Amino acid sequence: MLTARVIEVFSSLQGEGIYAGRPHLFVRFWNCNLACRYCDTDYRGPYRESSLSELLAEVRRQVDSAGPFHAVSLTGGEPLLWWRFLKEWLPRLKALGQRAYLETNGTLTDPLREILPWIDIVAMDLKPPSATGDRPLWEEHEAFLRAGVEAGRDLFVKVVVTAETADDEVRQAVDLVGRVDRGIPFVLQPVTPWGPVREGPEEQQLGRWRSWAAGRLADVRVIPQMHRIWGVP
Repeated sequence: MLTARVIEVFSSLQGEGIYAGRPHLFVRFWNCNLACRYCDTDYRGPYRESSLSELLAEVRRQVDSAGPFHAVSLTGGEPLLWWRFLKEWLPRLKALGQRAYLETNGTLTDPLREILPWIDIVAMDLKPPSATGDRPLWEEHEAFLRAGVEAGRDLFVKVVVTAETADDEVRQAVDLVGRVDRGIPFVLQPVTPWGPVREGPEEQQLGRWRSWAAGRLADVRVIPQMHRIWGVP
């Protein structure tokens, strides 16, 4: 029997990206294939093993009691680690009349292709090496982004930026998106201090990055983590 490790299911306002402020139902999956220094989620914390029917029943209860929602947000951790489960579960979610919103680190292209037929919105992070403390992921990000665009999905890109983000990292992110489709919305998200990350970028840095991005891309926005400002989950 297919199961997935689910940390929590909760309703709140979407706090990141171009749909900030929309009511979403969040399904948070366990585990991630990256370990970003600024991550504020205990993605390897307590979980419950949920079957297809159990998770669907929980979503239905939430929709009936707290809906309607703009979308059901699949988040984590990295939800694409659970693509086999999602491939069976998402058609059932769509049968409930719900949109599926995928929050992802944009590195697992083959799993993305497996579930794209049932995904409505892709919120993709671009992870500079300064964020992950690991090797560059530009090639994985570009392949992922192309797969989403070729499938015709509503998609945007978000880059979390810190005081330590290098100018060249922002340039590479902008160039990558521009090679794929300059019309993709591009969000610069100043980091919310957490763990070892104590400060966000300075105003001059943000202004410089926004100016570079706006010269190459059609839709550039600076949006912080709004749910932290609102004080909601």
